[in-house]
Amino acid sequence: MVTSFRHNPFQRVRIKLAAFYTAGVLVLVIVFSISVYVLFSRNAADNLEYQGPGSDQEASVETQIVTNELHRLQIILLVMDGLVVFLAGGVSYFVAGKALQPVEAAYAAQKKFVADAAHELRTPLAIMKTGAETVLAGDGSSEEYRRYIIDSLEEAEFLTSVINDLLFLARSGNSVPAVYPLDFGELVQKQVRLMAPYASARSISLSCQRAENLIINGNPDHLRRLLGNLIKNAIDYNRAHGWVKVSLQRAKGSVVLEVADSGTGISARDLARVFDRFYKADAARSDAGGAGLGLSIAKEIVATHRGKIDISSKQEQGTQVTVRLPAA
Repeated sequence: MVTSFRHNPFQRVRIKLAAFYTAGVLVLVIVFSISVYVLFSRNAADNLEYQGPGSDQEASVETQIVTNELHRLQIILLVMDGLVVFLAGGVSYFVAGKALQPVEAAYAAQKKFVADAAHELRTPLAIMKTGAETVLAGDGSSEEYRRYIIDSLEEAEFLTSVINDLLFLARSGNSVPAVYPLDFGELVQKQVRLMAPYASARSISLSCQRAENLIINGNPDHLRRLLGNLIKNAIDYNRAHGWVKVSLQRAKGSVVLEVADSGTGISARDLARVFDRFYKADAARSDAGGAGLGLSIAKEIVATHRGKIDISSKQEQGTQVTVRLPAA
């Protein structure tokens, strides 16, 4: 318990905040109680005005009564002050915890993000280091050296891709991309055409069906990245000789993009977390490569375009990603 407290800065801050709030309430309660006691004492003294026979004796009785009542008032005020301070401490602790929850959640997410990024970058660096050490040792053949260099280049390319994705996610939260009217259908058609060789090399059939004149307000660079990530995911996490179908249509003031595939699908347990950064649903999907940032980036891009993105999937039946963007 003590170790947990020492290593939990938020718990320490919570207790400090609760103590600070409670101290403030304590000061106010003390000032209020003293004021009440002083006013009551003065008022009681002013009312000691008995005149007539035996006034001294009667005054003594009245003074004794007043003294007893003041003593009772002291006890009541002390008890009430203690109760108020105790309740204020509990409420302050609860409120401080609620106030710190978003900060603590953001801090935990940041720690996880850094740990995941470090883990994702460590493996390629280890491969590159091993290859470089082997080449420097001079114990291999020229063909082995060539293989090590090719592997290092591939890992360097992967590192570059991950770093670019991380930079995009870091910048996207701090700025709004410039948008202007563009034909989203033409952009989709072009991206499908560019991805066709990539799909063909993996024996995947890639097709596109779209309506005409689908104008939206968007950033072409970000939208190309969105389309590239969605289509590449559908290709990578597919079966041999499978298919990917891209469709684009207008519906109630929105432009609806659907990317469906015949892949292995995603389990219901993993479906809720597919947009988390660095999250990989299972071993089958992890084997396809990538850092698990594609859908996180897609969600960020859709959000900056004031749209919505949904994903539905069934294991062994494929996955469908639906993006809704406001029509211009």
